[in-house]
Amino acid sequence: MTPPHFQELRGQYVRRLPSQSDVKNRRAIVLTERDQQLLVAVHQHGFVTTEVAELAFFTPAKPSRTWPSSRAYERMRELWLWGYLERAELPVARVLGGRRPFLYALGKQAVPLVESRLGTTTFAVQLRRLDRLDHVFVDHDLRAAAIWANLRAQLRNTNQRLHWVSERELRARRMRVRAPRGDYWLPFLPDAYFEVAYTGEHVQCAIVEIDMGTLTLRRFRRKVQAFEAALYDGVFRRHFARERFDVLILTQSERRLESLRQAADGVVEGERRCDYYLATFDALQPTVFSHWQRSDLDGETSSGVLYEP
Repeated sequence: MTPPHFQELRGQYVRRLPSQSDVKNRRAIVLTERDQQLLVAVHQHGFVTTEVAELAFFTPAKPSRTWPSSRAYERMRELWLWGYLERAELPVARVLGGRRPFLYALGKQAVPLVESRLGTTTFAVQLRRLDRLDHVFVDHDLRAAAIWANLRAQLRNTNQRLHWVSERELRARRMRVRAPRGDYWLPFLPDAYFEVAYTGEHVQCAIVEIDMGTLTLRRFRRKVQAFEAALYDGVFRRHFARERFDVLILTQSERRLESLRQAADGVVEGERRCDYYLATFDALQPTVFSHWQRSDLDGETSSGVLYEP
């Protein structure tokens, strides 16, 4: 029988609920500015893990550490105990590691706070439907969140500013472009968009594509067509007031990376080919991210995501 502090969800996920003992013994909580920023980030990304939250919001005592700190874990647990976060997990066989990291989604208690932080210019804050979890989509969203967290960590203690727009926010804009040599429309829907404002007026713009290997190469090619049409038809400029953007494509293996490169060949031409950067998910490791080896559509390599300051 399932314990009373567990709730079974689809896809073998379970929702973790605080026990009566947990609630009784929880400490009083006062939300800090960091807590509020963290809750907004959870809303924007849908889910985060303790590792993602730590990377983005908790300064590491040892830069080389690869496990979550007790500070990050305890704060996430306290926010969960007080209803600001929901906690779900995907148990696996003990011989394979016992379980995957906890997933944290926005809790009911945090909704008015996040709405207040975001103001009335954005769409309503809604809780994620935990009963509809799918591990492929969850992993996809966590990869995007990992990029954001790595960027935030890399920009810590600098004068550079990061502006991140999630797929959910991009979807709400309903951006579309006319297909090249076609009489139909294509959605312009990257997995994320970000800007990094450097000293002075220089701004780096980039869209993100997370490839989990589930998209056919034909559909990927059409996504790339939409990216290029958005640039040359003025759709990107109209929505973001910027002239140009890089494209970051991350995928699961070198073999898949080469297939994506070939699919984009013939769609992206001229100088734009060096604005596309491809890498595997290995680049998302915090110890690697700042100097990960990326390659453009011509196979030329460079390091890292951010421009040189």
